[in-house]
Amino acid sequence: LAPNALAAAARGVDVVFHAAGTTHVGAPEAVYRWLFVAGTENVLAAARQAAVERVVFVSCSDVTLTDADRVHWDEKRDLIGEPIGARARCLRLAEELALTSSDDEVAVTVVRPGWVWGPGDRTRLPALVREARRGGLRMCGAGKNLVSTSHVDLVAKVALAAARAPVAPGHVYHVTDGELLELRELFSALTSALGLPPPVAGPPGPVAAAMTAIGRGLSREELVFRRRSALFDASLALGELGVEPTLSLEAGMKALARWVEAEGGLDAIVASERKPPTVEELTREAAAADAVAAEPSTVSED
Repeated sequence: LAPNALAAAARGVDVVFHAAGTTHVGAPEAVYRWLFVAGTENVLAAARQAAVERVVFVSCSDVTLTDADRVHWDEKRDLIGEPIGARARCLRLAEELALTSSDDEVAVTVVRPGWVWGPGDRTRLPALVREARRGGLRMCGAGKNLVSTSHVDLVAKVALAAARAPVAPGHVYHVTDGELLELRELFSALTSALGLPPPVAGPPGPVAAAMTAIGRGLSREELVFRRRSALFDASLALGELGVEPTLSLEAGMKALARWVEAEGGLDAIVASERKPPTVEELTREAAAADAVAAEPSTVSED
C-alpha cells in the first residue's frame, strides 16, 4: 500500500505492528525489496504522517542466516558480511532501516522470531505437507541439528509487550520457544500430529551441500535450516519484556492439528497456500498508488 493509504489506516492509533512479508525463498530479489525494504519505508513514513507513537517490526532470525551453527547467539551477535539469500539480505536491510529510524517522534522496536509455526500458517506449512506426502520430510543425516522455533502466540505476546515497555524503543528482541529441540524431533512431532509419513534421514551435510550447489537439492536457505544448528538467546525478552514461553511443543502441535481439521484438512491447507506476489503485480500496485497520489486534492481550502 501507498504511504497515504497506510497513514489513513493508522490515524488515531498509538502502535503500528508491521509484519508484512513472506517466508518463501526463490523469488526475484526485486520482490523482497518491494515487500521488505520499500514496505518498511512506507510503514515508517505513514507512522510519522499519522503521528503514531510506536512501530513494532516483526523481523526474523534469518537476518543472520549463514552456513554455520548459530548457537547461543544473542541480539548483539552479528554476521561479518551479508546473510545467505535475497530474502535474508532484504530483510536485514529493512531491519536496519527500522532501527535507524527510531527516535523521539516514532519509537521503533524489532522482534526477531525463529521458525514461526502454529495455527494460521499458510506459507511454510503447505510446502512441508506436500514434501511429506511425496516421501517424507528430508533431513540432513539423522536431523540432529538444533532448531529455533517461535510459536505464533508467543510472537504476538512479545510484540505486544514490546509496544508497551519503556526500554523497548531502538532494541531488538529474539523470540524462541525455549525448548532444546532437534530437527528430527520437530519434524516427527509435526508429521505425527498431522497424520503424515514420518521424516526420513537424508544425505549428510557435505553431500547435501554439494547437491544444492549443482541445483539438485534444497535451496541454500532451506539447506541451512536442515543442516546447521540454531539456538538463539531470548533472555533479553524475558528480562526486559517479562515474556516467557508457556506452550509446550506437544500442546502446540495438538492445537495446530485442530486448526487444520477445522480448515478442512490437509488438502485445504495446501490449496490455500499464500505465495509471494510477482514483480509484475507489485509494479502494477505501485503504479496505481502513484496515480492516486497524483490526483488533485478534492479538499477545499476555505
